[in-house]
Amino acid sequence: MTTPKLSEQTARGRMYRIEPDGKPVYPSITTVAGMRAKDHLQGWYATMASKRALDMYAWLDRNPDRAASEISRVSRDRWATQKRIAAAAEEHTRIASEFGTLVHAACEEWGRAGERPTPDQVSAIAEDMRREDGAFAREPSAENLLARAAVRLDGYGRFLEEFQPEFVEVEQTVVNHTVGYAGTTDCIVRVGGALLSGDIKTSKKVRGDYALQGVAVVNAEALLDEDGTVREMPELTGAFIIHLPEAGGYSVVPLKTGPEEFEAFTALRRIWAFEADDCVLETCSQPQQLLVSLLKSKGGLGGIDALG
Repeated sequence: MTTPKLSEQTARGRMYRIEPDGKPVYPSITTVAGMRAKDHLQGWYATMASKRALDMYAWLDRNPDRAASEISRVSRDRWATQKRIAAAAEEHTRIASEFGTLVHAACEEWGRAGERPTPDQVSAIAEDMRREDGAFAREPSAENLLARAAVRLDGYGRFLEEFQPEFVEVEQTVVNHTVGYAGTTDCIVRVGGALLSGDIKTSKKVRGDYALQGVAVVNAEALLDEDGTVREMPELTGAFIIHLPEAGGYSVVPLKTGPEEFEAFTALRRIWAFEADDCVLETCSQPQQLLVSLLKSKGGLGGIDALG
């Protein structure tokens, strides 16, 4: 997915402006959904770090004539080596994200133009990403990159042929002023007479938390164009994932987008707004000062008289 023009990365995650020249006011759907605890990833982070460390040991084994100098270098700069090992998971995620962005951009072009982008056009998209964002810095072969993208586009072509979606909106930003969020769906399509939000995923599997993104789009209140124009939000029947796996082909996966899923999303929105640092109050030197501070923090001083 290409970066929406109304959004920008901030210290609090990606946020959206309502007007082209305005300040960012709403967190993105993915930023809100990302507030969900990810304790299950800690083991994966450790695994990726250990794999990188083992790869470094394997390099020493393959290059015994350079082992002594490399060990000396690591010993002199342990902090840099530690950072490199710890960054393994982050770099893996970034590489996967860059490839997913390339496939999204190619599919977006397909949806707008009505025909599959040529290899030269996909290559041009990749080159723009490389020039503007430094993407694919670790990609050893441009040909390999295009070949992998072609596999995903083959699957997307089969989806288009077999489901015959009518594209109503492509890469469309939506907004909900009541809850306070904005985001961009890959497409709004008509399938079998129903309007649906569709998102393309190139991940290894379809994760359940994708439903948080889908339900946020389904419950959006308006369409928001890049020039700030607000349009009526169509009523959507639901949301689904177009999964384009590495092995090829595709799968269409419907998502639950009911009241329970939306309540979970709105709860995450409240968590995003929570400022933990504001919960630490000024140091107190006397008991009465402590109690007054605690009562004030609850919004009232009705119990002050009980202090005597």
